Amino acid sequence: MKTFNKNLSVIGTALIATLAGSASAETVTVPVTLTVDNTIAFTQTGTLDFGTLRATADGSAAVNCVGLTMPANPASALNATLGTAGSTACTATGTAVIQNVGGTPTRPEFAVAGLAPFTVLTLTLPTTADLALNPAPAGAPIFRLLDFTAYQSSGTPGAVTTTVTADNVGDIAFTVGATIITDPTTASLQYENTSYTGDFDVTVSY
Repeated sequence: MKTFNKNLSVIGTALIATLAGSASAETVTVPVTLTVDNTIAFTQTGTLDFGTLRATADGSAAVNCVGLTMPANPASALNATLGTAGSTACTATGTAVIQNVGGTPTRPEFAVAGLAPFTVLTLTLPTTADLALNPAPAGAPIFRLLDFTAYQSSGTPGAVTTTVTADNVGDIAFTVGATIITDPTTASLQYENTSYTGDFDVTVSY
């Protein structure tokens, strides 16, 4: 009996060791997913309207032109101050005339919605844009827009140049202004009593 018990004890120890060495494992695979949406809810209302102007082109060979500036800040009035590009374009004294004589000058208003709070977007304004008759006879003068500016009215209001920043709920609101000058080239005709039209692009991007 003693020999039997001893052998049984040895067999039991070996069995336990075998079971301990043959433990099993299970693996599960976890899927990962996300959705990318880089769409920007960018909208615009209103137009850039300088009202009713009295305008005379200077047909001399020199770069004679004058301008009116619509500041982007809605609290600022239309004025005859030229920006950097306007001062560069209009380099000579001539007979050109531009005056606001009526109408209601307005600025376009832009809105961006659905961003994460305090997101910074890159703002791109145009360099120049032309307003002309359509169709225009040969030698007809144009109006030129330059020195575009922007003013952010949401979040922390202020002038902006290359970026706009979302407020604490992810919205941005801003307005755009520009300087309009008479034709800086040699026009052989004068402005007609009619509407002059054109357009320009404003871009916001991540």
